[in-house]
Amino acid sequence: MKFKAKALTELSVGSLPRVGGCRRRRPGRGSLLAELPIVLWILFVVIAFPLLNLTAAFLRCSFLYAGIHMASFSAARAGSFLAPVDGHPSAVTEAQSKLQNAKNAFSGIDVENIKTEILITNIDTQSTVARLSPLTDPADVSVNTYQIQVSARCSASPLVPIPSPIPIAGVSAPLVFDMTARQYCENPQGLTM
Repeated sequence: MKFKAKALTELSVGSLPRVGGCRRRRPGRGSLLAELPIVLWILFVVIAFPLLNLTAAFLRCSFLYAGIHMASFSAARAGSFLAPVDGHPSAVTEAQSKLQNAKNAFSGIDVENIKTEILITNIDTQSTVARLSPLTDPADVSVNTYQIQVSARCSASPLVPIPSPIPIAGVSAPLVFDMTARQYCENPQGLTM
């Protein structure tokens, strides 16, 4: 029994008994050099680059959100919906120009299908009607609330697209999504023009 306990304590991790009774310690550096390229490939290609691409794509999404929010805010402050009045742009023109400015200010973002509409909400029933054209009757603020809604199809590209057999949004292909923002109209009587 004492012999077995002594034999077990003499054997340590990494030492191997030889046939002649001498022990030789295994070098640990060879396995590190063999595994290093695989570990670095996994670290960079599988983890770091996709995270960098997703971060860049979501940062570009925040720029697009700010742009569409500013477009709806500017459109809600416009004096008319479709026709310019006294040299001031209409809500539709204002929304398109603000989104174009956001698109031109940053690389890797794209905006398509910009749609500006009037949302009419009945105060009593809370039912909402959307219109793409100016109002035919004057706005009645005692019965309805009026909002301008701007929506667009947006895309945000990754920083460095990683080629893959399957397109992954934000990593190897652009993130494509619909964004919408709405603001209460400051001049409801101008919605008839």
